[in-house]
Amino acid sequence: MTSGHSNNSAESLKRNFSDDNHKSDALFSKKKKLAPHRKSLPIATVENQLVQEVWKHDTLIIVGETGGGKTTQLPQFLYNAGFCGNGRLIGITQPSCVATVNVAKRVAEECGVKLGETVGYSIRFENVTSSSTRIKYMTDGFLLREAVSDPSLSRYSAIIVDEAHERTVETDVLLGVLKNVQRSRSESVKLKLIIMSSSLDARIFSEYFGDARAVHIQGRQFPVDIFYTYHLPKAYLHASLITVFQIHLEEEAGDILVFLTGKEEIEFVERLVKEKLKQLPENSQKLVAVPLFSSLPSEQQTQAFTPARPGFRKVILATKIAETSVTIPGIKYVIDPGFAKVHFYNPNTGLEPLIAVPISKEVRIASYILASYKKISNECILS
Repeated sequence: MTSGHSNNSAESLKRNFSDDNHKSDALFSKKKKLAPHRKSLPIATVENQLVQEVWKHDTLIIVGETGGGKTTQLPQFLYNAGFCGNGRLIGITQPSCVATVNVAKRVAEECGVKLGETVGYSIRFENVTSSSTRIKYMTDGFLLREAVSDPSLSRYSAIIVDEAHERTVETDVLLGVLKNVQRSRSESVKLKLIIMSSSLDARIFSEYFGDARAVHIQGRQFPVDIFYTYHLPKAYLHASLITVFQIHLEEEAGDILVFLTGKEEIEFVERLVKEKLKQLPENSQKLVAVPLFSSLPSEQQTQAFTPARPGFRKVILATKIAETSVTIPGIKYVIDPGFAKVHFYNPNTGLEPLIAVPISKEVRIASYILASYKKISNECILS
């Protein structure tokens, strides 16, 4: 009887080691596959210079175009340079949960580790970290809550505030908190603060942090062809729908990304796409509409990052969440109607309803510099 138990235990242990080896091989294989892409990123050419700048300056402002690798590569540069000594962490904040989760997954793959080990993330109601985590992605709000229980943020050696141009209330409050943390820390345990964005005014942030050093990373990953409409369409949703089907029926393979202002518009256009597809010949119906907005359940959000079936094209209907640190593989066409919803105070009612208004030129720039990981060029249609 004892011999039987021993044999079962030995076989079970053998299977566990075998499973671990398979997982390790898969992680290493993924890391090796992603290595050439990492080397091709614009930020890869200035790795040593950036690390030296962080060592020299307590606060550093980095401005570089979307798709250049700032969000995924800089934390790895700092980790490799020894910024995680004595069990300290490198924290990276993101403006949304979607960006936090997807970027953390990507960096874990590039490092060849299981998510939650060396690389992890923390968002509301979900903590995928461990005692071995050294690179930690989180939302702005999560780091603010940490600062309440630990005012000096003693676990962190460096904090990267990404997409600072979003200028949410949480981001602005967080920058003020981090400025105070830097002042309160002693010289031996200084907090390194890096503020990053693709389109912020570096001068304003530099002045706020006492003439902090600002660096610009040059280089766009892929060329972008830009097309404008001659006249502003009266119904931008209808114009976007027509453009989607023009691309689908007339242009070569490649997924489509459409920026819309909110959940209601996304669901409305998604329904119209499905209705119009039924009117097309069967061989032209190979188009899949995929919504992407912050209140969508996580399992549904992942559909936007999953490749379409062979022979099919995806059209991703998204809010500006797709602009922030999220690069969706396979996108070749970007349609931007040029509207966004903002709070507008009505003095008669005392309410602040969300109103769709035209976006600024600076915000529009962020749309057409989006680049796909897998395509060699992009086309952007701006209304």
